[in-house]
Amino acid sequence: MFFGATESENNAALTLTSFSYEGILLKNLPVGLLYDLYQPPLPWPLSLGDGPLYEMHDTFINSVKEADFIRNGTAKGVISMSKEDSTQLWNSTLLNPPTLLKHVPLRLYVPSTPDTTTGLSSFTTVQTLVTPMTASQEVRSLGSALNFMLPSLFPNSRNAANAKPILHGAPIPFQTPLEELMREAAFADGWLHICIRILHE
Repeated sequence: MFFGATESENNAALTLTSFSYEGILLKNLPVGLLYDLYQPPLPWPLSLGDGPLYEMHDTFINSVKEADFIRNGTAKGVISMSKEDSTQLWNSTLLNPPTLLKHVPLRLYVPSTPDTTTGLSSFTTVQTLVTPMTASQEVRSLGSALNFMLPSLFPNSRNAANAKPILHGAPIPFQTPLEELMREAAFADGWLHICIRILHE
């Protein structure tokens, strides 16, 4: 989720760029991903307001460029867009016919030691180039990608022993084809943002 502007009481445009929770500014990530990361109690009271000064359109377009480069090996399509086309992309979701991918834009969020001052969970982001097919030209499953990216947490590509992947608030089966998952469940910025939930014995 990305934010736009609203009108303040004096009719000046007020840019709403951030969520905060109990006075703590949250990272500029999609709200569904924030929910998966922090696992808050429901209902989750969030405040929407001014955060760090950055242009949300640029943040969104840069993320789309990054995901496009990883998918196709080039971001030329996004970079060469006219201002009008860029604005249209910003204001809508474009459905394009499937094309052959070089890589799948995938980020894993692994929990780490909670912040002692805020009490919020901390996390490490893991990202590397992951192809939609294995070296033996088989369709890569999510389990195969997890085993490739985090072998210590996912020593087996077929099931979860130490941790489980969460996307949009739900666990994902290991056998899910990675490319299909990206096409059906990527966030608006084109990325698969997957939280890793550690399984406690």
